[in-house]
Order: sequence, then structure tokens, then C-alpha cells
Amino acid sequence: MRHLLLVIGFELKTNANYLSYILRTYEDKFQEVNDVVILEKSSKDLPFLLEKYSRDYDFITIFAYDDYYGTTAKILATLNGDSLVLKDDILAPIKSLEHNEQGFLMHLAKCKINLLKSSNLRKIPPLLGFIDIQFEYFCLLDIDEESAKLLLDTIAKSYEISIQSSELLKNLVLIKASSLQYGKLDEFLSAAKKLFSDKFIPGKDPLNFIVSVLKREKLKISFAESCTGGLCASKLTGIDGVSEIFDGSVVSYSNRIKHEWLGISEGVLENSGEYSQKCVYFMLKGIFKTAKPDFAIAISGLAGTADVADIKAGTIFAGVMYKDGNFLQESFHISGDRRFIQEQAVLHTFSLLLRLKKEIFFS
Repeated sequence: MRHLLLVIGFELKTNANYLSYILRTYEDKFQEVNDVVILEKSSKDLPFLLEKYSRDYDFITIFAYDDYYGTTAKILATLNGDSLVLKDDILAPIKSLEHNEQGFLMHLAKCKINLLKSSNLRKIPPLLGFIDIQFEYFCLLDIDEESAKLLLDTIAKSYEISIQSSELLKNLVLIKASSLQYGKLDEFLSAAKKLFSDKFIPGKDPLNFIVSVLKREKLKISFAESCTGGLCASKLTGIDGVSEIFDGSVVSYSNRIKHEWLGISEGVLENSGEYSQKCVYFMLKGIFKTAKPDFAIAISGLAGTADVADIKAGTIFAGVMYKDGNFLQESFHISGDRRFIQEQAVLHTFSLLLRLKKEIFFS
């Protein structure tokens, strides 16, 4: 199914937080963001665009800023030979299929269109319309993209499934499995999970999988972060229900805080430096003493664009530890701007957690 997200309004386009909210809401319904068009305002070309899009797509979701909702609704009704009426305080076509307090769902030829009246300060209601999802995402750990596709292609053909892949990390691959006309998606996913029993992560985001396992096993996690500035904790607390597995963490950006809050000796910080495997090891030990979790994650390194001494910008030192004392550490280099380096460092470190205790995460 081809679907389009259309955003109309300078106000929605320029408010980064609200635009992200729109994208999350849209992805919750469609499981992915397909094609996106953003218009700063309604224009004389909008009727022609909407008519064209209705031929090109099966489903269109339109977020129109308050000032443009009425015009957009009128255009859609006119294209469908319909008229607008007031339905429960919202303007909607007479022939609309559904409506709620902020919009309606209608047919235009073979396309379904959900128009929503949007404001930067208003909660987005549930999107209207039934969606038949014929694909699933999953990740594969500790395998390169070429090998993953080669192995999956051998079983995809027998289930009439098409495979697309994207490399998230060097050894973390995102897979999209789509059902063809007579495809057996559930059977394929079962076969893939069996083939990659200690590598298969359902969904697009490994963190959601990690949280689900920690909640199931009643295990807690804490972080000691330096260059990522609390991003691990921020990512975690963006998921509902994490209070069951998370009490808190430490952002130890300076050496003084590493010493005073995590108990890292001044000798370690002076001799090995804050950008070192040794520092990360003692960050792990320190957060265990402070928060008493079951799992700990620690990250240090250079997320900026300037080298420091003999440490290259983008060099990250990361470690994970379990309460039994087992730990795993790695250093790696990431190229990109500051935010990309931080995001990738967090993803890489969470993947270390999966490797540390495969018997917990892939049982």
C-alpha cells in the first residue's frame, strides 16, 4: 500500500517538536514513514496536487494548520462532488466515512484521505481509517548486511517475501520483510527467528526490545554517561512503563563529577585519562555502587569535531556490566556531527548489552 503524509502550514513545518510528534503519530499507525510532502501554505496549486496524489497513493494523511483546514476540506469535498457540513463542531464532507473532533476520513476515487485540523498546542487525535499492514521490521545482531540478505533470501522465496535491508551499525542490520501477493509473512518471521535464534530482534528499535525483556525479567538498568550527556536515559524514558526498570543515572561530564559521584580515583583520571577503557570500567563500577542496578552502561569519548591530544574526534569508549561482574567493553570511531555521534554511540552501546547476556535477551 502506497501512503503519503502531507503537512500544510509554515507553523507546523518550523516547530521541530510538533513536527516530530506528527511523524511519531503517523509511524505508530503505518509502522513506517513512507513519502512526506511539506507545504508552507495552501496555494492555488493545492487542488491539482491533491487530485494527483489521490491517483498516486492508496492512503493520504493530511495535517493542515488551523488556518488552512477549511480551504483544504473544501477542495477535497469539491474534488469528490460533495459539500461540507458541520459534524460535531468540525467541517466535514457529507459523504465522509468517519469523523472526530479534529478531522474526517473520505474516499477520493480509490484513495482514502484523512484530513486533520492541527495546531502546535493541541494533542493529535487517533488517525482515522483501517490500515492493512503487509510487512514487518526486525533487526539482526552480529552479522553484516550482505550475509544477512544472502541467508534471508534463501528462505524468503519459499514464503513469497521480499527483503530490504539497511545497516544501522557495522554488525546491526535492519530488515524490512514485505509480503508479496500470496506471501506468508508470519511463517517467514518464524523461520527467520529460528534461523537467527541469538540474533533476531523484533521491531525497528532494539531499545524497545531491551526494555520489554528487562520488564519481563524484572531487571533494572542504570547509566554513567559522559559525552552522550544523558541520551541513554532520555531514550529509555521515552518508552512507556520504564519506571519498572529504571531508578536513575549519572551524567558525569567533568572529571570532578566522575571522581565525586562515581568514585573514580584521581590517579585513574590523571594517568589513564577520561577518554579510556579504564575510566569506563570504573564508571561502570561507580554506577553499580550508586544506583545498584542489575545492568550498567557507561560511555565516554569525544563527540565533538576537534581532536584532543592523541584521541581522534568521534572516538567512543563504551562498556556494559551485569551484576555478577561480567562486563564487555569496546572502543570505536564514528564519523559525523555531534548529534549523530551521540546517537550512534548510544545505539552501539545498547547493542553491547545484548551481546553481554545473550542467554537473557535471546532465551
